[in-house]
Amino acid sequence: MKQRIACLFALLLCVTAFAYEDVPDADLAVNQSLQRMIRDVARKMKPFLVHVETVGGAQPVERSAEDEKEPDAPDGEGEPSKRPRIQVPFRETVGSTFHVADGPTTGIVYSADGYVLTSSFNFVRDPALISVTLGDGRRLAADLVARDQVRKLALLKVDATDLPVPEWAPTDDVRIGQWAVALGLGFGGSEPSLSLGIISALNRMAGNAIQTDAKLNPGNYGGPLCDLSGRVLGISVPLGQRPGELAGIEMYDSGVGFALPLSRVEQIAPKLKEGHSFYRGWLGMVVDPKKTDEVAILNTADPSPLRNIGVKPGDKIVEIEGRKIRHFGQLVQALYLIPAGEEVYVTLERKGVAFGVKVTLARNTDLGALPPVEEPLDPAEPNVPADEPGPEAPESEEGDE
Repeated sequence: MKQRIACLFALLLCVTAFAYEDVPDADLAVNQSLQRMIRDVARKMKPFLVHVETVGGAQPVERSAEDEKEPDAPDGEGEPSKRPRIQVPFRETVGSTFHVADGPTTGIVYSADGYVLTSSFNFVRDPALISVTLGDGRRLAADLVARDQVRKLALLKVDATDLPVPEWAPTDDVRIGQWAVALGLGFGGSEPSLSLGIISALNRMAGNAIQTDAKLNPGNYGGPLCDLSGRVLGISVPLGQRPGELAGIEMYDSGVGFALPLSRVEQIAPKLKEGHSFYRGWLGMVVDPKKTDEVAILNTADPSPLRNIGVKPGDKIVEIEGRKIRHFGQLVQALYLIPAGEEVYVTLERKGVAFGVKVTLARNTDLGALPPVEEPLDPAEPNVPADEPGPEAPESEEGDE
């Protein structure tokens, strides 16, 4: 028995030693196989990739002391405003201190008749000239058809036909944990740059994007995020936790990146083809800065979406699309990826009674000025004319819509 146990032990040692020596070779084979798959993805996608270059345009500027003048003062006049910053007229912001948005960067063929998808990041400056280099080497002038400044997508058009079009993976096929390859042409060279990662989350950024830890940067924004079969999982775009056309740029190469999947692209691209651009949506209000634990409306622009439906100063926003709103930051997060023209369901509270209204968000250029507000204003007892129209709050206090 002892001899049999000794023989079995010796055999186990031999097998273990053999397996241990064989592991490095096995790992090498796996790594080499993965490398071949990644190179195959680049080779397969190369005909569909587009190198995008821009010339000219104005650099977006940050808010300065000039912006702090009284809203009603003519250009070049007025003293710096002593009112709360929240009273400054509604405006678009760049959303980041990042100051390079002039390419080159990446795009991908969207349709055979010359439409190219890329990121709106590269067009914040409204460049005077745009050129693209196709996968077959042709360099062509491109027109910016339209752009989505909220979800950072842009559509270009070149005078070309019979372009090769990549295969897209259905959004339902995208799984957390699967490999993802980000490709780009923004750094030049004949071969696309590659970044390997995984899909780390789905339905991020208010349901607009898939998340990846593959490194994304200005050179591959607008390029494809692909699976190992060479199917497009999404278009790489910069998205951040605040509004602004450059929001999210500061996170590049951080290991947290985003791509718009097929389901979202199919909703946006047809409207872009029609020349319809998307802009940030606004409610057209300012909140009481003294109320840090709630969103109490201090004033509404005239006209504005809220004023148009009769929302009054002193009303409180408690929910957006069923999402609880407890402070102004949550309000921004609930709205920053919803473009102007889309309708949202807002639950308000007036004198303790909750009621819901549907509000169509507006572009900032469609908002009027903020009417004067008499001070002090007690949000609990709004100083509003009795004959001013407004949505009727339900008589019963039961239910929170």
